[in-house]
Amino acid sequence: MPHHEAPGGQAILDELRALAPPRRQEVKDKHAEVVRYLGNNVHRMDYPHYLEQGWQIGSGPVESACKTVVGARLKLAGMRWGAGTDPVCHLRALFKSSDRQWDAFWERSLN
Repeated sequence: MPHHEAPGGQAILDELRALAPPRRQEVKDKHAEVVRYLGNNVHRMDYPHYLEQGWQIGSGPVESACKTVVGARLKLAGMRWGAGTDPVCHLRALFKSSDRQWDAFWERSLN
């Protein structure tokens, strides 16, 4: 299977701008809104660079983390959660991240 690099935000924006203008006013307005939004955020969509860095750009890792980091801890049999849920989720995310983040949190918290 060939590897296809994700286009950067500018490439997507260029494609949208190159489309024939929509005829219906509501579609024209939505197109302008999307082009404006992407134009304002194109600096956040350098997908080829993110992939080169080994960063995940899809939703799969986030969805998986929700299941393994949050769900595995909060959905155990007999668990009841209230006000402590948010702090436990933050600590669990740190714990499941990397040793450096876990250690940095405690180093900062203890000083």
